[in-house]
Amino acid sequence: MIPEYKEKNFLTRGFDFLNDPVNFPIKQEDSLGDFFLLDSPLRKIFITHNPEVIKHTLVTHQRDFIKSPAYAQLKLALGNGLVTSEGEFWRRQRRLAQPAFYKKSLMGIIDKMVDSTTAFCESIENKRGEEVLFSHLMMDVTSEIVLKSLFSIESEADKLELYRQIVDAQDYIMYRTTRPLMIPFMYINGRHRKFLKDKASFDELAYEFIRQHREAANPPDDFLTMLIHSKDADTGESMSDEEIRDETITLFAAGHETSSNALAWTVYLLSQHPDIYRKVKEEAERVIGDKKPQFTDIQQLTYTKQVIEEGMRLYPPGYAVGREAAVDTEVLGTKIPKKSIMFISISAAHRSKKNWERPNEFDPERFHPDRVKSIPKYAYMPFGAGQRMCIGNHFAMMEMQLILAMLCQRFGFEYMGDGEPGYQALVTLKPANDMPMRLI
Repeated sequence: MIPEYKEKNFLTRGFDFLNDPVNFPIKQEDSLGDFFLLDSPLRKIFITHNPEVIKHTLVTHQRDFIKSPAYAQLKLALGNGLVTSEGEFWRRQRRLAQPAFYKKSLMGIIDKMVDSTTAFCESIENKRGEEVLFSHLMMDVTSEIVLKSLFSIESEADKLELYRQIVDAQDYIMYRTTRPLMIPFMYINGRHRKFLKDKASFDELAYEFIRQHREAANPPDDFLTMLIHSKDADTGESMSDEEIRDETITLFAAGHETSSNALAWTVYLLSQHPDIYRKVKEEAERVIGDKKPQFTDIQQLTYTKQVIEEGMRLYPPGYAVGREAAVDTEVLGTKIPKKSIMFISISAAHRSKKNWERPNEFDPERFHPDRVKSIPKYAYMPFGAGQRMCIGNHFAMMEMQLILAMLCQRFGFEYMGDGEPGYQALVTLKPANDMPMRLI
């Protein structure tokens, strides 16, 4: 029988977990191990960062589990996109969307990525020597890249409006998820009405972009065009406008915030390790130099990639995965009743001393090609694992390599906060203080 967390009264012990879902699992490793039970008043919660349990849940027996109830809140904004959908519908949507993220397709997006990053670096040149909120800057550039890659938007007004609507919707959903007792009051104080108004405005813009792309003789080379023209190889079916809308908002919401947070955390780590920063800068100057970066250049930014991978190990944007048992099942001899929650702590797997030497140290050499194969399977999964691994992982890595290399080529970084940055465990792992940084 696996151990059970019993530090608090039965009615209140879950608050330790809810108040700090990032650190709670790893703090129990010495006493409870990497797979234990938190028996809450509502249902059993199994908390794990055990690689075998992760494999069982997300890979070998993934059909025994469905998305946890928290994802139902996300559906309010994202609809039935890849993050929230289930079963055969999800498998169909995945087949239809997958070609947009093949290497050949990404090569067509690279110019948008490079142009947006170049313009961004030029726009912050006048901030050199100033203290900036670095998290906000990263959110600006990643949202610009994703919006252009999705819709080829040129109108600044449209970009700002779409960005505001989606960010406000995410804040609303997160508030509902973390404060369920407050949901009735949101229908009274106007927050729900504002959410519905923003959602309607986003839908109007999204459907207009879809119409324009469908009617264009030469539609732009972007993800929206690829989704519109994608067909199921077995049935010949394509996505409806509603399905395309759900996938585009999902790609934006899941894409820009994870990358921006990963970059903010990684730049913080570089500010604390000047020797590693210099290696990134030297690689950028050698590979990119004065020319416009090409697809093949990004592939050569290998040390930069190692740095980002190690940054995501220490501060994974997606810090956990939740699943609900769809049937009575069993994992490593432990019975998992139907409706139980399996909370997979990615952050704990990434910092477990069972999986890593010196787990709390920043060491990009862990991901050197000669060493990366020694990392235990399912001990590192910043993009998830199994069939539902993030569909945009290659796009995100390309984007982050390009942005980090071009930033380090032009700027140095001095962290201006007091002590280590705190974090907010929201939909993603966000710096609590917006990462104050001086650009040098």
